Amino acid sequence: MTTLINTLASEKGELFTIGHGRRTPLAYCRPEIRIYEKATKVPVLGRTGHVEKTMRFSIALCGDMEFTREVTEGTLQAVERYELTADLLRNDGIVERFYFHNISLVEINPEREWEFELDVTNEQMDKLLAMSGA
Repeated sequence: MTTLINTLASEKGELFTIGHGRRTPLAYCRPEIRIYEKATKVPVLGRTGHVEKTMRFSIALCGDMEFTREVTEGTLQAVERYELTADLLRNDGIVERFYFHNISLVEINPEREWEFELDVTNEQMDKLLAMSGA
């Protein structure tokens, strides 16, 4: 079972593409970081078993993105990887800039929402969980 734990909204973000040795901005956006918890029951012979929990982080870029260039199928196919910067408000009122490298595009749905899977470091995971109150 997968449960959405919390959503962190950012007021300012930049999506970059990496390709042919160049890092170029693709869009200015307001990303939402979604924190999911996946619980998997692991059966154990002769006992009740236990539940294994894992955390998954994704980022959604909504339809209010301001693109720096035209996005075509050819543009997307030339991308080797994506990077994102996002400014998030901490619990103490200070804005902290997060850098997410090598994020994976999951889908672009009809509502023009782009969803990416985040590969967060342990430090980023701890900070994001603390900011979310989870």
